Amino acid sequence: MRSTRWLWGFVGMAALLSTLLFIGGFIYAIRTAVFPEEGNKVQPALPAPTSALAEDISSSKEINILAIGDSLTRGVGDATGKGYVERVKAGLQSSLGKETYVWNLAISGAKTADLLEQLDHTNTSARMQDYTKQANVILLTIGGNDMFQMGVKDDKSPLNPNEMAFDLDLLKKNMPAALEQLDQILTRISKLNPKARIMYVMFYHPFLDYDTERVGSLFVQAWEGKAFEIANRLGNVTVVPTYDLFQQVPVKYLYTDHFHPNPDGYERIAERVLQALN
Repeated sequence: MRSTRWLWGFVGMAALLSTLLFIGGFIYAIRTAVFPEEGNKVQPALPAPTSALAEDISSSKEINILAIGDSLTRGVGDATGKGYVERVKAGLQSSLGKETYVWNLAISGAKTADLLEQLDHTNTSARMQDYTKQANVILLTIGGNDMFQMGVKDDKSPLNPNEMAFDLDLLKKNMPAALEQLDQILTRISKLNPKARIMYVMFYHPFLDYDTERVGSLFVQAWEGKAFEIANRLGNVTVVPTYDLFQQVPVKYLYTDHFHPNPDGYERIAERVLQALN
């Protein structure tokens, strides 16, 4: 009887020690994971930037802005002709107290392939490259025409929201090539002028109130995610989101074509760009 009691006592003590060791090891593992020692910290694997960060534009004697891309940078929908580009110019001139100049080479209706051709074409590339190298700030919108035309069924009009029908399979098929062209555009501009502030102004979803299944929104988000990835790699590119500016009350900030911003819409975009620049 006494030997049995001793045996059970030994078993109980062993179980208690095992439990304490388990708890101690568990706590140590959690503590190591959450508060790693200095020499053992796990750093996230991020792609190394391929260019240096842009220079501080406030130190420049004057501000030269190159505006390229599509109709959003052209200012379509704003009867005053200012668009967001001239508003950004005025904002920088006011806040920095420096002479500010704009070269606007944007082309209405341009897609990523068109901008690539503009960068490479014999008749335009020399001027484009010269302006790119001189610019302190490069404002760019591109991709909206790729997005909202390549994802619309052939028998529907991309600029008529009443007839619009997104083709999910078509978007999935065509987006990779367009995003590759976006990568080429931003990489080329960044290499031409690694010191410029390159502001890639994202497009929004102008047909959100007609896109009941929100299919377009998912692809805008996917495009924006890829743009952020490219910007992180290049170093001097900033992605300026605009989706939320038109999300709740799109009609309030859109022109009568239900595609381009009106003056109030451009004002909101310009404010966002200036916030990112400052």
